Amino acid sequence: MAIFIYKAKTLDGEDQNGEIETADSRSAAIILRKKGLVVTSVILKPQKLGYTLEKIFNRVSFSELVNVTRQLSTMISAGLVLSEAIDILEEQENNKGLKKALGEISDGIKGGLTLAQALGRHPDIFPAVYINLVKSGESSGTLDKVLLKMADNLEKEREFRSKIKGALIYPMVVICMMIAVMVLMMTFVVPKLISLYSEATVQLPLPTRILIGMSYLFTNFWWLIILIVVLLYFSLKRWSKTVSGRDILDRIYLKIPIIGKLISQVTLTNFCRTFGLLISSGLPLLDAINIVSDITGNSVFKKALKESYLGVERGLTFSSLLPPPLFPTLIGQMVKVGEETGKVDEIFFKLAEYFESESDHLVKNLTVAIEPIILIILGLAVGFLVISIILPIYTLTTLAT
Repeated sequence: MAIFIYKAKTLDGEDQNGEIETADSRSAAIILRKKGLVVTSVILKPQKLGYTLEKIFNRVSFSELVNVTRQLSTMISAGLVLSEAIDILEEQENNKGLKKALGEISDGIKGGLTLAQALGRHPDIFPAVYINLVKSGESSGTLDKVLLKMADNLEKEREFRSKIKGALIYPMVVICMMIAVMVLMMTFVVPKLISLYSEATVQLPLPTRILIGMSYLFTNFWWLIILIVVLLYFSLKRWSKTVSGRDILDRIYLKIPIIGKLISQVTLTNFCRTFGLLISSGLPLLDAINIVSDITGNSVFKKALKESYLGVERGLTFSSLLPPPLFPTLIGQMVKVGEETGKVDEIFFKLAEYFESESDHLVKNLTVAIEPIILIILGLAVGFLVISIILPIYTLTTLAT
């Protein structure tokens, strides 16, 4: 839960300001409207430094969420009372943030809240799709089955994430090492070599002058370089949070060779797996589409899913509203079969396995493609360095003879 500061007016026109604790700004506005207030602004209350640091150091990882879900599903299936199961989880939990959240969830359940309502008080730990699945399981009386499906799904997602991260570690390490070596060369090595040519009366070759200029910038204006990089980073980050900025960046990402394809495949994998889980848990089609579109990271896919939601609302089939090439033709064809046979959830689980396999191949291809690119860049850098140092020696030797 978060605290929001609101400004509103009563029906009589009187100003009313205050604070409200809820999951998000939208929920806050709905609650205030139900109280007969006309909301003028709702903003998140700035958190104190201590609270922010506590959130950072006690952050709940995805792996911890997977473990809690698996343990809870096992205990519920074994017949334990929900509050007792959560108390056991709280007792054995080491993460202070998660331990505190479990304690509050247990207190909420004992106070009469449903599990979904209690989880909804901690949106920073339990995502919207998680809470909606729990809510679906509680309303249908199949919470134990839903939790088991969620645990299986989350474990598959964790394994998939670890594959992606593991394959990208090598290229990232090599790139970071290249940057570190370049900075060291420009800051410490090159200035000592260039000092040999400082007394030369002839004009130095262009590559050498470029190298001297770069070295001069690194040694004398390193603070300016850091400042520019930091300003660019935060400016880009802030721009990416705007609707137009996010849309432009996501479209650019999808057009990058290999990487764009990988982003698309990963997004499709998460979409198919999550959608299949929502449908298998008994959620209506429109609710499932709405939830998946909200949690989809890429704005291009999000926009397409929002449009498909409107189409389904008008009575069209979901399979006809997944536009290629963003959604491969295979998805539309298989979903159509699922709609005709009543096995949409099974179809989406199969599609998730297919796109996960495709993503694995793309990651391997990306690793293979990056290696020669890195070698070429490294070779060009070394060649430029050698030419910049050797050319003046050759020039001076020629003049001396």
